[in-house]
Amino acid sequence: MTDFEGRSFEFVGEVGAHYNVISELNHQVSMKLKLGQMWDHNGTYIEGVGFRYQDHEVMVVLDSDDNMHVYLDKQRLVMSADENEQEHILGLQSDLLSVVIFKTHAGTRDEGGVLQPAYLNFDAALLGPPAHDLKGIIGEGYQRLAAGSTAATAADDFKFRGNEADYKMDSYFSTGHAHNAFGVARTAAANRAKRSLHERANVAFPLHSTARGGPFPAAAAAVVPEVGRRRLIEGVTLRQKIFA
Repeated sequence: MTDFEGRSFEFVGEVGAHYNVISELNHQVSMKLKLGQMWDHNGTYIEGVGFRYQDHEVMVVLDSDDNMHVYLDKQRLVMSADENEQEHILGLQSDLLSVVIFKTHAGTRDEGGVLQPAYLNFDAALLGPPAHDLKGIIGEGYQRLAAGSTAATAADDFKFRGNEADYKMDSYFSTGHAHNAFGVARTAAANRAKRSLHERANVAFPLHSTARGGPFPAAAAAVVPEVGRRRLIEGVTLRQKIFA
C-alpha cells in the first residue's frame, strides 16, 4: 500500500477480516481480505471494497467464481456488457475523494511460479484538504503530511507503523473500532492540519494512494487502462449518478 503521505508499506492483516482504510466525517473506505498462497509463504489479497458517502453505501466484491459484483445500498447493480462490472473497473467520486477499484484476474504467478487467485485493487485520490479528521490505514498518512512529516522522502522499510488489529472492523461499514472517523465531528487537530496544508506551498492536491496486491513490487502490479479509468470516473460520480 501507499498512503497519502507517499509512504509505501506492507499490510498483511487476517484472512476474512475487514479493515478501515480511509474514514472521515462523511466518507468511509474499507476492505475485506482473502488468502493468498504463495510459493514460500501465505499472504492476503483484497476480495472486497466498501465505500460509504453520507448515508449511501457501495460494495464491490468478488464472488466464488471470481466475478466482480457491485452493490448500491444493498441492491446489486445489474449492468450491461459494456458497463463497469463487466469491464472489471469501477470509478467513484465525491467532492473530496476519488476511488478507482479494479480487478486482477486469476492466473498471475508469484516469483516461485505459483498461480495466484483473482483479487481487487484500488487507487484513491484526496482531491483537497478535508475539513475533518482523516483516519484509517491509508487516511492517516494525510495527518502526518499536514504535520510536516518527511517520511515520504526518507528510505522506506515497507513496514506498517500502526497496530493492524486497531483497524479491524466487524463489517464493511461498522464504526465501532479505534480509528473510526465516520460520523465524528470536526476536531481541533483537523483544523490545524487543514491550515498547515494551506500554508505549505509544496503540498499539491490531489494526493494519491494505492492498495494493490500481488507477489511482485507495486510497479509490476496490474495497471488500470487510462481510457477506462477516465471514462468511468466521469460517468460514475457520487453526486451526479450513483447517489443522485
